[in-house]
Amino acid sequence: MPAHLLQIAKKLGHDAGLLALDYQKKGFKIETKGSSFNFVTEADKACEKLIVDSIRHNFPDHSILSEEMGEIKGNGEYKWIIDPIDGTTNFAHGQPIFGISIGIVKNGKPIIGVVEIPALKESFWAMEGKGAYLGNKRLQVSKVAETSGALFATGFPYSRAERYEKNMELFDAFYKNSHGVRRFGAASVDLCFLAAGRFDAYWEFDLKAWDIAAGKIIVEEAGGTVTNMDGSTLDPKRGSLLSSNSLLHQQMLNILKKHGADRI
Repeated sequence: MPAHLLQIAKKLGHDAGLLALDYQKKGFKIETKGSSFNFVTEADKACEKLIVDSIRHNFPDHSILSEEMGEIKGNGEYKWIIDPIDGTTNFAHGQPIFGISIGIVKNGKPIIGVVEIPALKESFWAMEGKGAYLGNKRLQVSKVAETSGALFATGFPYSRAERYEKNMELFDAFYKNSHGVRRFGAASVDLCFLAAGRFDAYWEFDLKAWDIAAGKIIVEEAGGTVTNMDGSTLDPKRGSLLSSNSLLHQQMLNILKKHGADRI
């Protein structure tokens, strides 16, 4: 069953990616949700419908958690966790850094992750115990062992409050002793780039399960580590993520603790 689910997830990611590109080309309506900084487009909803309708048709007993629709509970052991367009702000501004993120868990354990980055024509995927891949190429995290030689990634929460201010502090701390810090605006893409060795570590506050479900297993299957910012087992409800090539993880945790990021 997992191999069959992987093939379906990859096809759904690909098809939703083509649909997103079509919307980006022809135009779309935008709505805000919660604040003027957080919005959803009709493309998000169309891509979500494409994915969810297919899952419900093929696997009516599976549960689904999707960013826009919320949770659909099923009776089976599998759950799909979906972000139909991760990086909606980028997408809405015509930028190429956005992804379709599809994660599958079995009895609460991640087993499959697929992230399609359609504008770059890149398909990242992983299956538990089978490795992580970009297309047919097996991925391996970088071997950078010191923060002074690392390239970092981060993201900023929609809320311009405590965690936003803390992340500005962290940005400064990591930037001063590294090759730099990048902010691409799509967590699933950041995680895939980490798995591919394009980044060496990545941290962010206020992420949701759909932002990281697919990327987490892709990073881990590529040899990386994903935890909360205090080093504990990742809990998406806490909304604080640290991911690295494993070699940098303890150094990153030490810096985060020094700045109090492990406590908020």
